[in-house]
Amino acid sequence: MACELVECCQFFKDNMKDLPKAAEYIQSKLCFGDYQSCNRYRIYKESGGENVPFELYPDDQEAVRKVKQCMLKKQHCQNGPADDKEE
Repeated sequence: MACELVECCQFFKDNMKDLPKAAEYIQSKLCFGDYQSCNRYRIYKESGGENVPFELYPDDQEAVRKVKQCMLKKQHCQNGPADDKEE
């Protein structure tokens, strides 16, 4: 089974367009193999299909941490400070 993002993943369209052999290798290992371990896929699933930075590498743990922090801040702002005062 392949990753549902394989046809439209911006990582390969933008970052790997000049490295077709490397892109093919990564896709064979992740996109058509263990795609659940790909950070791009995980962010996509956790965010409901949003907030996947185009420059995020499949194994970039620091970028994942930053995206998750941003998602939490965004969620907190959407809930507003009134939610903190509920009893």
